[in-house]
Amino acid sequence: MAAKSHLERLTPETREMLEKSNAERIKFIEHARFIPYKTAKEILNKMEELLVLPKKDRMPSLLIVGTSNNGKTSIVKHFFRKHPPTEGIDEDAMPVVYVQAPYEPNVGMFYDKILEALIVPFKQSDPASKKEREIKYYFRHLGTKMLIVDEIHNILSGSVAKQRSFMNAVKNLNNELAIPIVLVGIKDALHAVSTDLQISSRFRPMVLPRWTFDKEYLLLLARLERTLPLKKPSNLAQNREVAELILDSSEGLIGEIVERVMEAAVMAVETGSEKIGANEIKQCDLSKPSERLNIEETQI
Repeated sequence: MAAKSHLERLTPETREMLEKSNAERIKFIEHARFIPYKTAKEILNKMEELLVLPKKDRMPSLLIVGTSNNGKTSIVKHFFRKHPPTEGIDEDAMPVVYVQAPYEPNVGMFYDKILEALIVPFKQSDPASKKEREIKYYFRHLGTKMLIVDEIHNILSGSVAKQRSFMNAVKNLNNELAIPIVLVGIKDALHAVSTDLQISSRFRPMVLPRWTFDKEYLLLLARLERTLPLKKPSNLAQNREVAELILDSSEGLIGEIVERVMEAAVMAVETGSEKIGANEIKQCDLSKPSERLNIEETQI
């Protein structure tokens, strides 16, 4: 069987972009990508399993742990987009609710964020008990089957007593609504859920490790290249020098890996080289946050 050509390896959407202007191609590149790699698939599969579990007294939950900028939020937001709110003739539905933990372990602020996600009117001055009742009512009314709380390590900014109070509020929602809760954070999140044995025992940790130079990393580069509307092949997975440059400069973080490749792809379009080589990678400065890339993600 003959090897696929460069054009054949590109995704259909990417292939169509080759005929567009440089400005249009750059705009296409500037959207960050969600890459379905092995660990991400395992986490997504686990979340799908939790979503369809029959209700029971002690619903299992999940803790997703990883270094900052290593794909945690991208994974859970991808899951959230796969299960979006819907509007029906008879009733609306919101199977998954996604929120970020408040910057401190404040139960009232936590409930505020959930009510905001539900688009429910409320008063910040209302007692936490009233907000909790509202949350339970709307979760049941909207058929909510999962709550995702990102940046859970934020609660470590408060006292141990406040951390325990916050996690008890999480546990109560888990118990009384009988829905799985997914907590997301850096490794310090392990400390956030260890305030109580009953809490820590129900949140199974799944860890996103840093990337290393192996088959999975090269597969990631190959999948990423399939989304780049460049007219010449870069062969990122076959060019060891380039692959090592990307990995070394990114410190093994997928957010940095994708950013470095995207910046190099834009440079390849602007200079007319139409491919990513060692020169493009070396000229990309990751010491500063990218001003090109936005947070919107596309499925690959």
